Amino acid sequence: MNLEILETITNFSCGLAVFAFTVIATASRNPKVEVLVQQIITICCIFSAVLLTIILINGGTFWSSEKLIPPLIALNLIIMFAARLNLKGKQISQGMNPHQIGRLSQEE
Repeated sequence: MNLEILETITNFSCGLAVFAFTVIATASRNPKVEVLVQQIITICCIFSAVLLTIILINGGTFWSSEKLIPPLIALNLIIMFAARLNLKGKQISQGMNPHQIGRLSQEE
């Protein structure tokens, strides 16, 4: 298979995984959608890591760089593991959010 085709498929798969990772907080409002998005991210990241490994072994480049491939493989695996964390729509930050600050100001 042509390495350019693999690079294009890998680029699409990485992009889909990153896009899905950015909307995981919104998807976490519905548990079924959250699980679906987590599975999409996991599959895309594993697929991308495998394709990047094939490109690296065959001496190809990704975004015109050979040195960029190993960090991207690691990044795909990190995103894959991070996507498996369940948010379930819960408040995970411990600080005050702007809405709480506004309510306190109105109460005073």
